[in-house]
Amino acid sequence: MSTTQDGKSTAAKSIDIVFLQDATGSQGPYIQAARQAIQQICLKVSASAELSKGAIRFGLIAFRDHPPQDTSFVTKNFGFTAEQSVMKKNLDGLIASGGGDGPEAQTAALADALNLEWAEGAAKMVVLITDAPPHGIGEDGDGFTESPDQNDPLQLARQMAERGITLFVIACEPSLSRYRNAVDFYKALADITSGKVFPLTLAEKLGDYIVGTTIETIETEKLIAEFEEVIVDDIYGSETPMAQVTDKLHSKLADTGVQINTLNVENIYNESPQSTSNTNVWLSAPTIAAARPKVVQVEGPRVKSEFVGRGARAPEVAFMQQAINMSQATRVVRQSAMRQSAVAPGGAMTPSASSKYYRG
Repeated sequence: MSTTQDGKSTAAKSIDIVFLQDATGSQGPYIQAARQAIQQICLKVSASAELSKGAIRFGLIAFRDHPPQDTSFVTKNFGFTAEQSVMKKNLDGLIASGGGDGPEAQTAALADALNLEWAEGAAKMVVLITDAPPHGIGEDGDGFTESPDQNDPLQLARQMAERGITLFVIACEPSLSRYRNAVDFYKALADITSGKVFPLTLAEKLGDYIVGTTIETIETEKLIAEFEEVIVDDIYGSETPMAQVTDKLHSKLADTGVQINTLNVENIYNESPQSTSNTNVWLSAPTIAAARPKVVQVEGPRVKSEFVGRGARAPEVAFMQQAINMSQATRVVRQSAMRQSAVAPGGAMTPSASSKYYRG
């Protein structure tokens, strides 16, 4: 748990966690795992983050696809609840079925999540659990060239960043990586909000991923609350480059011995110049339509050989308290700045109308 410079706890008051649960035919094991994880999440997060009863609110938005690909439903928005029993009941009612073509209605689910009634001052996180990409990113056999609801996921992610909502993607593998663009796209989408993509090869590990991610998010929020004003003053008041602000914060936290609980999941993906280029294309594009022509074909398998096929091993997962790393310091700085900024493609930021540095 992080502490202030004088050693006092800076425990978060509450956290809102929204599951965007793919409810198409292949997702039965993951829905079951999420159902089983709810009590574990409440108990472990409450104990580790010193949250009182009722301080954790769960949201659930199930999604399938747009007609004519699927005629059952596009999204089912269950809203927020602080009751474990209600969340479990909502998950109990989900049946994995349908889906139509490969891509699904993730964009509609993201739009629903953005428009939920989030608690003021709460740590806010969205967990997207899926084995498929959204419509419009250039996958073979996609029944649509864009999301039929006219929303763009890149723009939705930038709005999430401005509102302090962090997106994490649980990539159900090896299914997701069979798509040409999905892995690189989701890495960019999560990165816009300073979130992460976590590859999941065993459904029963889903609870561990969510618990670790939630606790790490809460502890990151404590650091944002402590340093946000100083960070924003450095960036907009003193016009200090963000990289320099990040180095300064990282050094300060290292010198004072700050540690936070951190979820580390082994990277199962083969990285390449092409995949890195694609992620940067999605990051810098104003819309997915603008990015598609610039995305290049990645050569070779996306997942390392030891994680696929007969005898495949699961990625190593560790959750431990450790000194804050540069990636976490970057998240604190970026999220502090984004919450007082308008976020443009590529991550460019200008002071928002609510910021004291706004010039009109």
